[in-house]
Amino acid sequence: MITLVMALAFATPNPAVIDAPRHAFAACLKSFETNQLRAKVAADAYSAAVKAACPGEAQALTDALVKYDVAMGTKRASALANAQRDIDDYRLTSEERYRDLMSQ
Repeated sequence: MITLVMALAFATPNPAVIDAPRHAFAACLKSFETNQLRAKVAADAYSAAVKAACPGEAQALTDALVKYDVAMGTKRASALANAQRDIDDYRLTSEERYRDLMSQ
């Protein structure tokens, strides 16, 4: 019985697998913000540009989130939608932070 419980515990996906891609995407967005601030890019232009920023990191995070959610039993379509919402939230937060920094 203990062997079964241990096997199930080890079979459960570890949420830490999404930490590295999440941190990489957040760091990339922060670097993008910093570069855009130095260049004094208008907030509206930043809003458009951030949507295409950090494509490799965004894809890596999406892949990790989807893989984790599917392993937890979420249907792939829902996992993809959830991952896209997370990516969009990161970009929206970056956009809001950028607007705040530009107004200082």
